[in-house]
Amino acid sequence: MLFSGEESGVIGSSHFVRTLLGAKKDSLAPTEVFAMLNLDMVGRMRENKLTVLGTETATEWPGLVRAACDDARVECGMTGDGYGPSDQMPFYAAGVPVLHFFTGAHSDYHKPDDSADKINAAGAAQIGRIVAALGGVTANRDQPLTYVRGAAGPAPRGDARSFNASLGTIPDYGGPGPGKKGVLLSGVRPGGGADKGGMKRGDVLVRLGGNEIASVEDLMFVLNSSKPGETVEAVVLREGKEVKLKVTFQEGKR
Repeated sequence: MLFSGEESGVIGSSHFVRTLLGAKKDSLAPTEVFAMLNLDMVGRMRENKLTVLGTETATEWPGLVRAACDDARVECGMTGDGYGPSDQMPFYAAGVPVLHFFTGAHSDYHKPDDSADKINAAGAAQIGRIVAALGGVTANRDQPLTYVRGAAGPAPRGDARSFNASLGTIPDYGGPGPGKKGVLLSGVRPGGGADKGGMKRGDVLVRLGGNEIASVEDLMFVLNSSKPGETVEAVVLREGKEVKLKVTFQEGKR
């Protein structure tokens, strides 16, 4: 599957997850989606090395990934939870184990000279072999992988990337819907201020302290002007009803 709007805030994948794992009668439960495997920047393998992020999102991943990488004779570095500014994040926030395959940044990133002749086709083929093997073994399981909820840590884009304070909110950049104001949450980071205060995936944040939150930009403004340790009232819309919560700001990540 190819998602649009990743650079603008994982909009396409967020919409898909919201539709697939929503509250409608025909929606799936997170345990019915065994995994999401994300290939984002895999064309420049160097020194036969591949980074596999998200291996901490299911207890079975390290063994499965190691076996697939050994079979393909690729040196794989395994690390990380499922958060990060790429299309696996909405799935992980919704309760789905994920992996993100990545061969590293390079000096041509987002430049016109990132041309096709610089692709390591043989390396990409080996990565494809690894992902196909993992997809096959996961799809043929009788039971879902054992999902592991990540601990609080550096927040993804849209919250505490460079702000004074953090709540650990994970905005859904698709928004709450046409003509509606507020910040729709695709999740909250475990142990963050939003999590401890009772915010949940699917909430629409509309007020924080004395500030109306009509957009992600409003949330950024409040985070930048707030102090860690400060406790304020948050107002969220949950199933169409206002819910008032007390939340405490934490240190922002820089």
